[in-house]
Amino acid sequence: MTEGFDVALLDIDGTLLDSTYHHAVAWARAFSGVGHPVPVWTLHRHIGMGGDRLIPAVSSAEIAERFGDELTERHTRAYDELIGETGLLPGARELLDGLRAAGLRVVLASSSQPQHAEHALDLLDAGDRTDAWTTSEDASESKPDPELLEKALERVEGSRAVMIGDATWDVYAAAEADIPTIGLLSGGFGEGELRAAGAVAVYADPADLLSSLGEALRLAAGE
Repeated sequence: MTEGFDVALLDIDGTLLDSTYHHAVAWARAFSGVGHPVPVWTLHRHIGMGGDRLIPAVSSAEIAERFGDELTERHTRAYDELIGETGLLPGARELLDGLRAAGLRVVLASSSQPQHAEHALDLLDAGDRTDAWTTSEDASESKPDPELLEKALERVEGSRAVMIGDATWDVYAAAEADIPTIGLLSGGFGEGELRAAGAVAVYADPADLLSSLGEALRLAAGE
């Protein structure tokens, strides 16, 4: 156990995989496809939420009711066309190795659809580098609800976790579960936004975090 933690929970999209903007474009195509276009910048600010929360947040409850299922399907198809262009962020694999070397069990707490998560898991060699992972099928509520993080922690019977994520929604979800969050800028949220949401420290990307991992874990532990 390192600095009082026994588990590291990590988001995937925007944290380990450079895919945040691809998701934003995919959602933009989905909304345009049903005749209700939403600016990409608005969508980007909500990437990290589950689709069930994102749709009404960027449009309306009425549109979510009328087009929710179709929007989800359109987003899936659009992202399927873009997923091959996504790749790991600098230091993604090495960060997972570093966390395990520090004595932490590593769980990928992703709300991605299983087929999309599989792409990242393959790139990360997750079977060799992590102890468990989640997908959208593992929780009935999506971020910023903490259920997915709680399920991820249960997978390894962890007692105290630190969260690593790139979106304010990761920070909010972790705070609800009383888990401190280390933020990364690699999903496009600013340092001020992440700190205002409650992130205890912010680094550029996985490689930057790895270079200061001891410091980051101490800050997360409140030292």
